[in-house]
Amino acid sequence: MDLEPSAVQRATWQYSEPAPGQERFIEETFDGYRQQARLLVPEHEHTAPAFVVGGARSDFTRLNPLLYRLQQRGIGSLTGNLSGHSRASEPGAKDASLASNLEEALRFHRHLDARSDTLIGHSLGAAIALKLAAQRPSVRKLVLVCPAVYPDAAHAAPFGPAFTAAIRKPFAFLECDSYAFLRQFQGRVLLVIGEYDSLNSKVHGQGPGTSAGTRRLAGVERYSPIPEEVTHTLLRSVPAPHVQCLLLTDCDHGIAAHLRERPEVAEQVAETVAAFILD
Repeated sequence: MDLEPSAVQRATWQYSEPAPGQERFIEETFDGYRQQARLLVPEHEHTAPAFVVGGARSDFTRLNPLLYRLQQRGIGSLTGNLSGHSRASEPGAKDASLASNLEEALRFHRHLDARSDTLIGHSLGAAIALKLAAQRPSVRKLVLVCPAVYPDAAHAAPFGPAFTAAIRKPFAFLECDSYAFLRQFQGRVLLVIGEYDSLNSKVHGQGPGTSAGTRRLAGVERYSPIPEEVTHTLLRSVPAPHVQCLLLTDCDHGIAAHLRERPEVAEQVAETVAAFILD
């Protein structure tokens, strides 16, 4: 792969903080625009790099609290900026969507050879990672961090009102072939979920098959955009011996911020994720 030692867009990153080891950059040209990916290189590599798909409103630095700690444990990562989510990805694809994000992710993933068997998907990025894994037989391990799943019909909808309308239909998230993919997936899955994400919508005054949204619980605002049924369906779709679940107490959907604010928790999560990847 063609690697660059520095990134001219550093001023647009969400978190311009030093990596604990080497970082290199890949640029890809798409139809009228370019996107960049960052490769974190460990000093002593214990396995091939994981491929990471970030969430909505994220660039490749959002998961630094996890990815930097994996780098220190000998696990590198390649994360691409995807259109429609950050200053670093502008101007990006016209009418950016999950479908165009998937095409960008697939292009970046080709820079890793078949020995790279791990995908990490964060929030919206988990929905993309599941679609990517279905097209990459080399993928044997999936780490899904506060995962979202969207109806197949929403993937072509441009981000904005059309996308929002497509995902707000109650129980629409069940109309997705990613669950069928997981039922036949021969690899292993690790779910990392916040205690206050995937709250029961009916308990919190919302309709069934929707999210609980932002709720104030014991004086603290908790953000729960993932419907409870999404998490339950994901867990039921993976054979029990092949799935692990890491539940973070006192945490809602904002896992990246939670890890940034609590280094001791970030260390524990990185240790669990590293053990899963290296096993």
